[in-house]
Amino acid sequence: MILLRKGSDDERLVDTIRQINACTEFKARFLAGLPMPAIINPGMTEGEALFGQFELICGDAISVFIRSEVLSAQPDDYLDALYAKILQSPEFQPVKIEVVKIPPTESGQKFAKQFLNLPASKLPGDGFRCSILVPFKKARIMKHWAERIEVQVECTAIQEPEPQIGDYPLEPIGSLS
Repeated sequence: MILLRKGSDDERLVDTIRQINACTEFKARFLAGLPMPAIINPGMTEGEALFGQFELICGDAISVFIRSEVLSAQPDDYLDALYAKILQSPEFQPVKIEVVKIPPTESGQKFAKQFLNLPASKLPGDGFRCSILVPFKKARIMKHWAERIEVQVECTAIQEPEPQIGDYPLEPIGSLS
């Protein structure tokens, strides 16, 4: 796992690295303090890497998973160009997302903690609205989760997909004769 860009919350990054690597706070702080890009875990399985990338993007940190054997076989200039190209991807460009409503439920509290780093005790009641800049990838994930748990979010950068044939049951519209 290679960290390409840190999020804005250093403590959250340290906590996330501790969680991903199951390491001490000292080790996590060391890894978080390395210049970017930084290898934060060279020996992850694919499943561990997916979990790690999810946790990192929730904190606005951008990472990439490259197998150790592939990483060691590539020259530094190739990797630097690859990292730069990844960071230029539309997936990681900042977009504005507005959180309009978070229900006072357990799932609402988990959403607030996961995506806004708000503990349940700080979760505001009705009338809560916040607007934040996040990587596009995080906005997509937030919108996906929000739709399932009655959190209301708005993000104009995320286009609703056009309906496709097969999305709606076909019903006869009458006789053609």
